[in-house]
Amino acid sequence: MSKPKNVHGTGLLLGETGILLRGPSGAGKSVLAMSLLDRWDGRGLPAFLVSDDRVDLVQTGRDLSMVAPDKLAGLIELRGRGIVQRPHKSLVTLHLVVDLVPELVRMPEEDAMVTDIAGTSVARAPVPSGDIISLGHQMLLVIEAITALTRQPTAP
Repeated sequence: MSKPKNVHGTGLLLGETGILLRGPSGAGKSVLAMSLLDRWDGRGLPAFLVSDDRVDLVQTGRDLSMVAPDKLAGLIELRGRGIVQRPHKSLVTLHLVVDLVPELVRMPEEDAMVTDIAGTSVARAPVPSGDIISLGHQMLLVIEAITALTRQPTAP
C-alpha cells in the first residue's frame, strides 16, 4: 500500500462500487451521499460510508482505494442536525469519481467521463450541484454512471 494522499470529498461503497463525491463545501456532497446510502440500504443492497469531508487515497496493487481517516470513519455531517453515524467500511476500491459541478451540460463529451486522480485513471460522472438540479436528478445521474461501469468491457 502506498503513502495516503488526503483529498476533499465523501467516499461511499454502493453495492460493489466505490464512489468518491467531490465538490466545494456546500455543494451537497453529504446530502447526496446520505440519499444514495438510504436508497441502496432501502433496497437491501450493501451501502457503506467510507468517510465524509476527507478521504485518504492509497494505491493497493493495481487499484486506487479509499481509506477513512481514523477520526472520520463512519461519520457524516447533516447540516441542521450535526454529525451522524452510518455503517462504514475502512478500505474500498475506487471505481467512480462523481464531481459536483456548477452547470448542467446536456450531452457531456466522452473525455468528461474520465479523470486522473492520484496518477490513476478513474471513471467520472459530472453531476450538477444541488442548486442547479434536484436531488432526484442527481441520483439518477449517479445511478446511470454506476450502471455504465458494469457495461464497460474489462481488459484482459
